[in-house]
Amino acid sequence: MKAAAMSVWVFINLLCFGMCGYLYLIWSQYWMNIERQRLFNKTPVSPQRVNNGQDITYQENFYSEKYNTNSVYTKSISKDQSGHMNKRSVVSMKNSGKLYQSPGTQARPSTNIVRKSNGSPRFPNIHKPILEFDSDKYACNDYLTTDCEIRTAEFKTLLLKEFHRVLMSDSKVFTSGLNSQNTYDVQYERGQWKETTKRDIECALSGISVKTVTANDEPFKRLNYPIPTEPLLGHRTFNTCAVVTSAGSLLGSHLGDFIDSHDMVLRFNNAPTDNYTEDVGSKTTFRILNSQVVTKPEFNFLNDPLYKEVSILIWDPANYTATLDEWFHHSDFPLFPVYKRLLEIMPGADVHLLHPKVLWSLWTLLQDSSPYRLKRNPPSSGFIGIWFAMHRCNRVRVFEYVPSTRATRRCHYHAPRADTACTLGAWHPLAQEKALVERIRENSDLDVFQRGFVDIAGVRSLNCQN
Repeated sequence: MKAAAMSVWVFINLLCFGMCGYLYLIWSQYWMNIERQRLFNKTPVSPQRVNNGQDITYQENFYSEKYNTNSVYTKSISKDQSGHMNKRSVVSMKNSGKLYQSPGTQARPSTNIVRKSNGSPRFPNIHKPILEFDSDKYACNDYLTTDCEIRTAEFKTLLLKEFHRVLMSDSKVFTSGLNSQNTYDVQYERGQWKETTKRDIECALSGISVKTVTANDEPFKRLNYPIPTEPLLGHRTFNTCAVVTSAGSLLGSHLGDFIDSHDMVLRFNNAPTDNYTEDVGSKTTFRILNSQVVTKPEFNFLNDPLYKEVSILIWDPANYTATLDEWFHHSDFPLFPVYKRLLEIMPGADVHLLHPKVLWSLWTLLQDSSPYRLKRNPPSSGFIGIWFAMHRCNRVRVFEYVPSTRATRRCHYHAPRADTACTLGAWHPLAQEKALVERIRENSDLDVFQRGFVDIAGVRSLNCQN
């Protein structure tokens, strides 16, 4: 009888604790959604086109985190009697309550200004894609037209919203942060999130030094790995560097000659140049490979000429707090015997292993710069390549990393597989990587979203001392 009473008492307590825990999860999910909704709605809205007879007006809400102002910029375009487009720009500064007008123009009557409702759905449908892939509706034939400016702004708005949607979906409390989703045992808590500036991000990238495994590191020293004594690329620096992704949207880009004009050209994994030179160029100085390419037989790493006569950086994730010895015995893929064999048959080859601590330093940077909780998986080869190029180049141009209007479901230009996750991320925190790179770019929207490349300053041009 006493045992039965004790069992009932334990059952009631477990039931109470379970209900409290469930209510807490619902409560936390609700407030997380409230906060994400606020951040989601900070993304600029799509420019609106309104046809008033022959007049067209459209409006852009500037990114509040990029411009510290509550301004609304309204462009008015009308056709004169000859059918040509006249432009009038009016800037309404809400902070001062005054109306400013560009020199030599006349303000439009107030009835022509589009007024947008401040209302929005309380919780957006984060499972429904916003960006349309494989469409030429935003591509421009003439970059100098007002229509191209409108198309570019519309595409940019949708792309940034798509990044937010993916990040919001990935950070749901029921699908992230659980032990089953934390393969690499990432033990990291950042506390209260603080919004970062462009300079904060650039200086954080500058502060993560290039570090590779050396012949004096254990267990490689004990096992007589003939790791090159010369550092990767011999510490050489370059004026201009092209980081060429493997994105399917490079097909038809005709960027090959421009890519080859750079002093250093960085490519990834098994991305070929033969038969694709018009779009991706033919020059290769450097490759970044993940450990799958090194170890899987179909990539033929030890014999394929694709990996010869170029400098190579190989990466493989270790657990968040793992030592090199622990990584050696528990790597994701069995790359170490293959690496040792390569060094034996090609002594002096400029092929190095990225120190696994660097991966988690880069992941921490991504997490610190994001209001969302990221998947606890290491960054992509693309983000590693951008970080590396920033340390070795004065000027970095990254091709089709931030998607242009050529955005496609095709994963790679050299393979027919189609999956939008290749662009937005399924395993790597790709959406945050690309949103971050878009924030630190220095070139125009036309360059990024029509021509297909992002221009980034190298760390040597940054002043991060103050």
